[in-house]
Amino acid sequence: MQLNNLALALAAAFSMANAYKITTDDVNCRKGASTNDAVVTTYDKGVDVKISCQTYGENIQGNSIWDKTSDGCYVSDFYVKTGSDSMVEKDCGGGSSGDGSSSYQGEISRKEILSRGEYWVSRHVPYSMSAYYPDPDGRKYRTDCSGFVSMALHASSPGLSTVSLPEIAKAISWDDIQPGDFVGTLGSGTGGAAGHVTLFKSWADSSKKEYNTLECRGTYGCVAYKRPVGWKVGSYTAKPYRYNKVKE
Repeated sequence: MQLNNLALALAAAFSMANAYKITTDDVNCRKGASTNDAVVTTYDKGVDVKISCQTYGENIQGNSIWDKTSDGCYVSDFYVKTGSDSMVEKDCGGGSSGDGSSSYQGEISRKEILSRGEYWVSRHVPYSMSAYYPDPDGRKYRTDCSGFVSMALHASSPGLSTVSLPEIAKAISWDDIQPGDFVGTLGSGTGGAAGHVTLFKSWADSSKKEYNTLECRGTYGCVAYKRPVGWKVGSYTAKPYRYNKVKE
């Protein structure tokens, strides 16, 4: 009998090993790691939730970690008592803390450029030519395409335009392009809707006819996307560029 009771106690403890309490009432659990995502269910204060993994998402009260619960949805870690400001479970993948060692307007690695880009993409930042959103350091950038690229480069805030971005970069060939470079219809005449710019993440396949992007685009917001080489906006053809302060 004692052995059976011990086994039951151990089983109960194991089943709750990854369970944590919700700290306030009416906490929404969403389809993704952002308040822009649809609500799946709502938790009350004191409820135990089991966390299967964690990821980075929209910053809530200084906390950008989101917890995926056993309900298959995401709740901001700000409302979950895990006892830590860092991740306590495995990473779900697909998010970014945007961490890096670059200084504002200083030299930056290709890895950090992409990490900073993923910081907005994983938070589903909405597109706007007049709104602003913080980078990992809290510095605000414009949430349009060129503001996004400026943020990823850790360049001038609140962001350069499609007209002025070439001033901090040099034109390169498609054969020379690498992750962290950017591609766009840039320069004179490309202001407003006449210009667009994307980060180059990787080639889509060995044919090198399409590439994977990180970008902020219209009604879609900041997303990962795929584009063909030589895409156009009106009469302007997109060309690749390299930031002058990228670390090679």
